[in-house]
Parts: sequence; structure tokens; C-alpha cells
Amino acid sequence: MKIKTKLINHLTLNGKKETSEKNLLKSVKELQKNSTKRFSKVFQLALIHSTPIFKLHKIKLKKRKKVKITGFERYLDFLKTRTSRISLALKFILKNSKKNIEYFSQSQSLSKEILICSKNKGESVKTKSELQKNVLAKKHFFRYYRWK
Repeated sequence: MKIKTKLINHLTLNGKKETSEKNLLKSVKELQKNSTKRFSKVFQLALIHSTPIFKLHKIKLKKRKKVKITGFERYLDFLKTRTSRISLALKFILKNSKKNIEYFSQSQSLSKEILICSKNKGESVKTKSELQKNVLAKKHFFRYYRWK
């Protein structure tokens, strides 16, 4: 599946695919006006800077006879596949671009977020680095390592 179609699928709301395609095209045009590089190169850089390697999963443990504490949780971290890394990076970029809709339209905020991510700055890069720090802080759970 191409990255463009994945991005459009993540952008769609209430099944309106045409509006998401229009917003994507508007953001591409704005990004090409603002930057000297081509959109594909800038977008590749933004994806590279915001792709996480690990993901944390929260798993509730079953209640045992000796343990009377309810809701005890354990975090499992595992490597993501290439396609799921890309989709998670797209979700990070879109989620952080939707926060800035108050100031810009959706296409403008998306182009700004992609441009900022390509420079290795911005909210999506911060969320990726926070996730990596959480995984590295919980190294002792690697014995419960999970491959997916």
C-alpha cells in the first residue's frame, strides 16, 4: 500500500475521501511554496524523523489467589513491522497537525507540521522520542518481549 493512500485513509472523516484528497493536495501546494525542496523528499524526511521502532502495550494481568490488588497492569514493548511503523508515524503527524487547526486550516497545519518534522523538530518528533524513552526505561520487561 502506498504511503499517499495511507495518508488519505488516515485523513478521512465520516467517509469523505474526496475532501481529504483536496486537503492533501492543498497542503502539498503550500509546502512546495514554502520550501525549496520537492514535496516527496520533505515528506520522506518527516516520516524518517517521526517513525518509532518500539510500541508499548498495556496488558492487564489476571487476578491470582495471593494477589488481591485489582487492575495490576504490565507494559510489553515489542518491535513494530515496517508498515505499522509508517502508519504510526502518519498518525503522529496528523494528530499533532490537528492540534494547530485553531490557527490554520487543516491543509495549512498539515503542511506546517510536515515541514517542521522534516527539520527534526516539532511535536510528532517529541512524541516519538518520549515513547522511545519510556521503552528504554522499562528495559527490565524485555524478558516478556513480544514479537509482532
